[in-house]
Amino acid sequence: MPKLSEILGEHFKQIPEDLQKKYKDIDLVDSSNYVEKKELETANQTIKDYKKEIGKRDKQLEDLQEKVKDNEELTKEIEDLKEDNKKVKDDYEAKLNKITFESKLEKKLGDFKPKNLEILKKALDIEKISLDGDNFLGLEDQIKNLKESDPYLFAEETPGGTGSIGGGPSLFSNNTDQPKSIGEVLGKQQADQAKINETIDGFFK
Repeated sequence: MPKLSEILGEHFKQIPEDLQKKYKDIDLVDSSNYVEKKELETANQTIKDYKKEIGKRDKQLEDLQEKVKDNEELTKEIEDLKEDNKKVKDDYEAKLNKITFESKLEKKLGDFKPKNLEILKKALDIEKISLDGDNFLGLEDQIKNLKESDPYLFAEETPGGTGSIGGGPSLFSNNTDQPKSIGEVLGKQQADQAKINETIDGFFK
């Protein structure tokens, strides 16, 4: 997962010291250390400010180029510097978009109560998901299909008030249509766990 220091490279040393300390060891898209919206906005603003600084440098290069337009060698050097500036700016913008996308996606996926967030992400076709403001296009359909084909990826949605722990079905339910013995319940749990383990092994092959 990218850190702000990795995104800015050597230029990380040029941002205020308090921000350097704050973001030195923070993974911007690590679900175990999720960056709150305010902190993410601060990091984003830092990158935007740096991009603005690059824009100023471009303007300075253009002014200098006008003054030395008769010097072919220096003109070429300035053109190379402008191209480098453009590449750096484009790279920062792409990384900023990726950080925003992955941060919002992880937060959104939490709404679907996955048993394992990383496994659920691997089951998605990310290329077919796009971010429009705060809305993800193409995500709902994929989640719906996964809930039908691979329901074990999600926590069971059971109504409360059933009289059993956690609101789930009771072993001693009065429902005589589908009696559940302890052996049946344990057998089903083992089968479900084996299926989950098989899926996890498949993802990491």
